[in-house]
Amino acid sequence: MASQTLNAILVVGPTGAIGKALCEALISQKAEFKRIAFFNDTSRPATEEKQALFDEFRNGGMEQVSGQYNDTTSFAGFDCVLMPLGNHAIKYQPTIIDSAITAGVRHFYTSEWGADLSVGSNWTQRYYQDKVITREHLEKRGRDADTLDLGWTYIQLGRLTEWSIIKHFGIDNTNHVANIYGTPEGRQSLLPIKDAVAYTIKTLKHPFSTANNGHRRTYRFHGSSPTWNEIFNDLETITGHKYAITYHDVETAVEREARAKRLNDVDLELEASHQLIQGRGGTLLPEPYVNGLFPDIHPESVHSVFERIFQDPELKKFIGAP
Repeated sequence: MASQTLNAILVVGPTGAIGKALCEALISQKAEFKRIAFFNDTSRPATEEKQALFDEFRNGGMEQVSGQYNDTTSFAGFDCVLMPLGNHAIKYQPTIIDSAITAGVRHFYTSEWGADLSVGSNWTQRYYQDKVITREHLEKRGRDADTLDLGWTYIQLGRLTEWSIIKHFGIDNTNHVANIYGTPEGRQSLLPIKDAVAYTIKTLKHPFSTANNGHRRTYRFHGSSPTWNEIFNDLETITGHKYAITYHDVETAVEREARAKRLNDVDLELEASHQLIQGRGGTLLPEPYVNGLFPDIHPESVHSVFERIFQDPELKKFIGAP
């Protein structure tokens, strides 16, 4: 059976950190694709900031597709949909998938770009609930007689380096205080956004066939797996400030999650769930890694990423640094 690559790409969720970086990378390599486009969800407010970003994408050569997730016609003419959606939008992926399948799309990159859902207790964690539902939906559709050619790609990297030191994970970069669920020796796998995106673009052009499920792919890309001790040593060296760190029994995050659920505080519930995953080693990426498929990409070190963050006003704001 002939090998295929993915040439007509639609990015759904283009305004987040990963989505924006994916669009910029596609623009920089637009000559290698037949069609590149981003999806404008018309059910969401059209802010000035969003419109400025969309102008930038269009000026770079991307097509704008406007509509809502159940608009089948919006997905026509694409062979692949990338879905770098945020926490609150992941639940819409089954709707997007169904609409796109009806329009003829046969390959999806779901909102992964993170930990391996099959590790430890990850599959049952609240933080990954909608990702699991999406996987199950894809697999169900992939068993249908008329969509046996349905394919998907999961990009697994552990955690994005830039996100490892934000308040969500208990780090206050203004007051140099940290509350960590786990131990100083606890590890997490980290890969910078730019490298995660570079690998993703490479996989779009990586040939596959539908024989032997070759169109249903998982890539594990590894940067490094530092301990919390190593992370805080880097932070203290770069900032010149000592961090006051308190390590908490990871299982107490279960209580925080339950309390957040009672309060109907979804963001706090997701935060507690993610801290539980982290403390149990759920963001440590298991081997085998496949970086060697694309040897021209050399992941940036954690220390280098942190240095870059503290020199960039926008990134400093993102991590809550003064």
